[in-house]
Amino acid sequence: MAFHARLKELREAAGLTQGDLAERSGLSKAGIANLEQDRTEPAWGTVQKLAKALGVDCTAFMEPAESEETRGRGRPRKAEGESVSDAVKPTPKRKKEKGE
Repeated sequence: MAFHARLKELREAAGLTQGDLAERSGLSKAGIANLEQDRTEPAWGTVQKLAKALGVDCTAFMEPAESEETRGRGRPRKAEGESVSDAVKPTPKRKKEKGE
């Protein structure tokens, strides 16, 4: 279980910033950031406060987070009626200046 990834996922799904979650849970914003960046492991009391602030049961943290491989990577989703080639546009290359 990747608590840090699931916490961030639940917070974002609730439409909260780290500051919002800190205020609702009675924790510090730095504490939330440390948990989301996997620098610290939460105590049971912290898990309970976070679950209550997010409006979820503590077991919500046991569900797997969306994997990093599938989130935000790969091709952009195409809009309805758009071809894949329309959705993926190459980035123009920058010409090097003399002296670079």
